Amino acid sequence: MKRTFIISAFILVVVTLILLKIFVFSDKAGPATGLKTIPVIPVECFIAKDTSVNYQIETVGTLRANEYVEIVSEINRKVVAIYMKEGAFVPAGALLFKLDDADIVARINKLTIENNLALANEAREKILLSKGGISQERFDEVSNLRQIIQAEIDVLKVDLAKTSIIAPFAGKIGLRNISVGALVNPEMTLATLQDIRRIKLDFSIPERYSHDLRAGSQISFRLDYLTNPVMAVIEAIEPTVDVNTRTLMVRAVTSNDNGALVPGTSARVTLILKEWNKNIFIPANALIPSIKGYSVFLIRKGLADPALVKTGLRNSDFVLITEGIDAGDTLVTTNLLRINKGSPLKIVKID
Repeated sequence: MKRTFIISAFILVVVTLILLKIFVFSDKAGPATGLKTIPVIPVECFIAKDTSVNYQIETVGTLRANEYVEIVSEINRKVVAIYMKEGAFVPAGALLFKLDDADIVARINKLTIENNLALANEAREKILLSKGGISQERFDEVSNLRQIIQAEIDVLKVDLAKTSIIAPFAGKIGLRNISVGALVNPEMTLATLQDIRRIKLDFSIPERYSHDLRAGSQISFRLDYLTNPVMAVIEAIEPTVDVNTRTLMVRAVTSNDNGALVPGTSARVTLILKEWNKNIFIPANALIPSIKGYSVFLIRKGLADPALVKTGLRNSDFVLITEGIDAGDTLVTTNLLRINKGSPLKIVKID
């Protein structure tokens, strides 16, 4: 009886050991072949696609009126009338200021009377000359006297015209600096006149971009007091580089029919120098540096597949790929250090 009990206990121990090996140790050891299970690596991905990218620079410029002039007097005279209205639009040729011209008018009247008498004398002397009553020398003296008087009248008419100060072009008049009765001279600025229907934008760019700009190209700029950007067209480019700043001066123009643009304000200018169409840009963190160059991991049928690539233009976030990737390829962007060729991958996020 005792021997039977011992045999039964031994059998029970053996069965227990077999069960433990099947249910416990088999989970740790894997299949009967002894190979370990390859873990699936979770990764984030980026799908490559054709992208249009602009290469641009930013600089600061200054707005200027299309035309600008300081209104001054050419002669020393007293102001007798002011016809301009501050801040108003004036047409070309509009009378702005009138200076005292009484003495000039009086001298013109005096010389006009003398000129009329000289004309009469010249006519009489011409008749006498034809009949031989006087010499040619005498007639020439009378004729020259009449011409001298006429020349003096013409000079005074020029001075008379200078007493009327007119607008040289159509534009917006500024604030006047004098009043009626003031004695003005050529060194005094009476007012300013600006044509602001068009606005010029002057800015400079580094010399290395001198061959990237062309007259007729479009640019955009922003102002602190406007919400939307303003478009302008490059009108002219300075032919030489400033040797002190090593920059090139550029001038663009834009319409200002609504008067929103104010000359003298600063503008933030954006210039598109180059444009790439249908190019592939990928995140910079997807690149893997190596002795052979750069490579990336592509996902093909759920497995990691390395691919060598050639890069181009780049910034802090993206890199231009010129060779090695096609549009539609899926690139791995995370867990790159854990991945080898053929590693099974699980996509947890796609950008």
